[in-house]
Amino acid sequence: MRATLNGTQIYFDVEGGGLRESEGHLIEKPTLIALHGGLGIDHGYLRPGLGALRDHAQVIYVDLRGQGRSGRPPLASCTLEQMADDLAALCELLEIEHPFVFGHSAGGFVAMHMALRHPRLVRGLILSNSSPSVKPIPDDDGEPAPSFASRASPAALAAAGRLFGGEVTRESVDDFFKEAGPIHAAPSHMHVIDRILSLASMDIEMMQHFMSKIGPSYDLRPRLADIAAPALVISGKWDWVCPPRASRAIARGIPNATLLEVADAGHFVFSEEPEQFLDAVTKFIAVRAS
Repeated sequence: MRATLNGTQIYFDVEGGGLRESEGHLIEKPTLIALHGGLGIDHGYLRPGLGALRDHAQVIYVDLRGQGRSGRPPLASCTLEQMADDLAALCELLEIEHPFVFGHSAGGFVAMHMALRHPRLVRGLILSNSSPSVKPIPDDDGEPAPSFASRASPAALAAAGRLFGGEVTRESVDDFFKEAGPIHAAPSHMHVIDRILSLASMDIEMMQHFMSKIGPSYDLRPRLADIAAPALVISGKWDWVCPPRASRAIARGIPNATLLEVADAGHFVFSEEPEQFLDAVTKFIAVRAS
């Protein structure tokens, strides 16, 4: 489904009904808006890990502007702030009141902007493998960050050097995920990555825009204390993309935040350790939906 909002089309898909039976009555389930990371990748990879939440909430997957099945407005309009405003407009259109917002990786950047810009709308944040900044997070806790280099093959190191050195092309992106994709997960879950990423498409122009325009200026650390929504912050011990110290910084900064660190997971906790993820998220939603 698509909605025309703020000058572009926003694609969304719904998993799970809005009502469920309880003691002979139909009651309304809470709504969870699910935001993909990237930026430059669509929501498809989220579905295997988040699908089980359909019994506890109505899950609405969104392709953020400029990505996936959504429209391609001018890249200058593709800011974190505008993406957050698109989501608020979608909620108004669909008459969604007080949704929970799940954000993975850079989707967490958008979710936190949504909580800041629309504080009365967001009931709660679930921030999985995200970060308050793309700048290095100080080692305040004494624990070393997970190392990409220690696990990467020479081919993966070379592919990463090209991509993060500024060569953002279809060939360099494909090569990076071919060589380095599996080590986004913990060693015991490397087989998960190809399966879930095969469900998503990648937009090279948005990746270029994110890496050159959005990422360098992103830093919410000074504003985390202004987030009023309760937050469940989830990290994986093996995550070198958004390392645990980044999640700890979010949890320290948001006044009403709870931190879950998953020992045997990397950047995709929801698909690497789905039972642990589901247990934490359903409890978080249940307490705040009543």
